[in-house]
Amino acid sequence: VYMLPKKFRLPVENFESVYRTGKKVRGKYGMLVFSENNMGNPRIGFVVSKKIGNAVMRHRMTRLLRNSFLDAINELNMSDVNFDFQYVAFMYCDKYSLLKEEIKNQLMQMKND
Repeated sequence: VYMLPKKFRLPVENFESVYRTGKKVRGKYGMLVFSENNMGNPRIGFVVSKKIGNAVMRHRMTRLLRNSFLDAINELNMSDVNFDFQYVAFMYCDKYSLLKEEIKNQLMQMKND
């Protein structure tokens, strides 16, 4: 997947409200923030700050996050949940399998709450 399909994109103007009102699940590489929406599908936004590394590292991590997030949502049959997700990266990781595993674990924790 090169780009996130439009219906899955969290608009920039919603980032602050999701972060402020959402529940947070922390992992090794980042934190998943989620709050309910009424869109009929999940919307996803990523925050990868300059603390992570240079532009190349940040973009690589964002691409991996995007793919692993979509795959995890499909595997967990969550493509129709009414949630906005924001993933705030803490630490650089360029391993797709590690990011996907962490995101799946965070989504499972979210489902159990």
